[in-house]
Amino acid sequence: MELVGQILKKNRIRKKLLLSDVSKELKISEEILNNIENNYLQNDIDIIFILGHLRAYCSFLNLNETELVSKFKSEHLPNENKNFEIKRPIVEKNFFISNKVKSFCLILIIFSSFYFLFIEVDKADREYAIIPELPENYVSIVEQANLDYEFQNQAIDKVKEKNFAKADNKFSSSSAIASLPKDENYKPMIITLKILNDTWVQIRNKDDEIILSQLMNKNDEYSYDLESNYSITSGNAGHILVIIDQVVRGKIGKKGQVVDSLVLSKDFSN
Repeated sequence: MELVGQILKKNRIRKKLLLSDVSKELKISEEILNNIENNYLQNDIDIIFILGHLRAYCSFLNLNETELVSKFKSEHLPNENKNFEIKRPIVEKNFFISNKVKSFCLILIIFSSFYFLFIEVDKADREYAIIPELPENYVSIVEQANLDYEFQNQAIDKVKEKNFAKADNKFSSSSAIASLPKDENYKPMIITLKILNDTWVQIRNKDDEIILSQLMNKNDEYSYDLESNYSITSGNAGHILVIIDQVVRGKIGKKGQVVDSLVLSKDFSN
């Protein structure tokens, strides 16, 4: 009587198939298929898996898998129940629930770490002037507050100037002459910024202190001495016209262009 392994091997050879071809097709190692054909039962592999490989091999060779599997059991498991049942693996639901909880906790920790490492730390660094690209018709609440602040400072400066003017009248003529420039014919060049349309403007001095920071309206003007070397920052350079000593020199940039810390010279022309 032929053994199961012999039947399989004979049919494989009849179909002119190599054991390596069957191994590649079924994705079962040649060693396991060779052991089945030689009726060798490996001790290191569970009988459940061997029976599964045997069924796949029988089906591949178009043989009666039920009959050959039963015959294989009688050959190798003579004392066991012929109706050998493969037990279904027991899936513990708690395992999946535990994994979900762990994944959720891990995600929560990652997001919390990201928040405290980057967002919270970044808040402390946002104490500097930001130059936004403001829409031309946007009225900024922050800039309005800056405007009010500037008006208050200008009012205080005017009071101080009056007090200084009174004090200067008390000085001697010699001290007054000493305070005059060496060149009596010196005449400062005045730069006037004329606003052609609503735009945000910020002006800083040499020490990077803010002189002006507000939303300028159409037809507004701001003048200063050329030697002050003020730097100009604006959200729309095409709306600012430069006039030096009452001579129009052009706009500081194109419409919609953002300029940052631009210092005008006497040769400016655009």
